Amino acid sequence: MRAILFSLALSLAVPVAATADPARIDRLVEVTRLGEILGVMEQEGLAYADTLERDLFPGKGGAGWDLEAAQIHDRDASERQMREAFAAGLAGPELDPVLDFFASPLGQKITGAELSAREAMLDEAVDEAAREAIADLDPDRERLLRRFIAVNDLIESNVVGGLNSNYAFYRGLVDGGAFSYDLGESEMLAEVWSQEPELRSDTEEWLLSYLGLAYSVLSDEELARYVEVSESDAGAAFNRALFGAFDQLFNDISYRLGLAAARYMSGEDA
Repeated sequence: MRAILFSLALSLAVPVAATADPARIDRLVEVTRLGEILGVMEQEGLAYADTLERDLFPGKGGAGWDLEAAQIHDRDASERQMREAFAAGLAGPELDPVLDFFASPLGQKITGAELSAREAMLDEAVDEAAREAIADLDPDRERLLRRFIAVNDLIESNVVGGLNSNYAFYRGLVDGGAFSYDLGESEMLAEVWSQEPELRSDTEEWLLSYLGLAYSVLSDEELARYVEVSESDAGAAFNRALFGAFDQLFNDISYRLGLAAARYMSGEDA
């Protein structure tokens, strides 16, 4: 799955007992443009589903697989799930600084830039050009981008999230009867863990290329301000809830994809 990067992304969520006011959650979803971000992720997911078909059951998916993949990646369902996770993970005054920041001109500039870059990188040519542009980054800008990545723990969080979603996909395959032999827990874990070096390398490259493209519209001062917000208590609370919500969502999607793919691999829907 594509690495997660969404405003102020930090680490996995910790439980919070309180529940946030629904109206404020609605406002948070609005100012962070979550629905639009999920729309881009839906397109990324459908492209990934096409890759799965080519690799795992070429010529057997057809319209049935396309329909199942679209249902699994449905943007509206994903947004409902994210709202529920936010409501469970954010509460009280910790929301106010986050809302204020993202509603500000700088916050809106950042979310717009992130969305535009992610949409643009759906095009493989743009993605490749952004990766090639890493070599030409200004040294001071690269240091600032790497500081942003480090402050937000983006590489480790995305690698852990990617491994978790890959494991969920394997569980779906196994539970769906994709294999004629018994694939145990240790074998699944070994297979997933073997992907870690490649996943880590690709995550670092993609983050630098994406951030370089997205934040090219920001001055060094604006980007430094964004880093400061990331380091704040409010920013940390938001990111814990955000990454926890995405982790749940991607694990659910990956498991359901595995279950669906298993049927086509075993010939049930061929």
